[in-house]
Amino acid sequence: MITLRNGTAAFLRNNGNILLIKRAGNRVILPGVWSGVGGHMEPGELNNPSAACIREIEEETGIASSDINGLELLYVILRRFNDEIRQSYIYFGETSKTGVVQTDEGELFWVSENELLEREFSATFTAMLEHYIKRDRDDRAVYAGVAGNDGGRLRMVWARCEDFG
Repeated sequence: MITLRNGTAAFLRNNGNILLIKRAGNRVILPGVWSGVGGHMEPGELNNPSAACIREIEEETGIASSDINGLELLYVILRRFNDEIRQSYIYFGETSKTGVVQTDEGELFWVSENELLEREFSATFTAMLEHYIKRDRDDRAVYAGVAGNDGGRLRMVWARCEDFG
């Protein structure tokens, strides 16, 4: 039987830098790998991923929702991992706050947007960030990315999510 796992992540910008977390070495999933701030959605958040995203930002960084501007859903990533479909809602926004609290989830860093791809992310996040860097900054569309297998390597298929009516 296939189960579902839903999560969110946020990439907050401040003066050309993006807040990232380097996952703690003791984490079960992807220890030592870089990511946006985020985590799993709680049962009451399944139809409101932005609420889950804001909760995770506050828990992991101490940045309050009042310190975040323009938090927008820009990506939804789908991948299968064994008998689980993992769906990730990825948000981007701005914050004027640079002071963050540290968390046992990992270590927080402000990284220049130009140096993003020099970090080790999960394969799907690397593909998403490559797409994000190439897209027009005025493009506010949501893109859905579906992970596939191309001879043992990740193949991401991107589609602009639009209303057809």
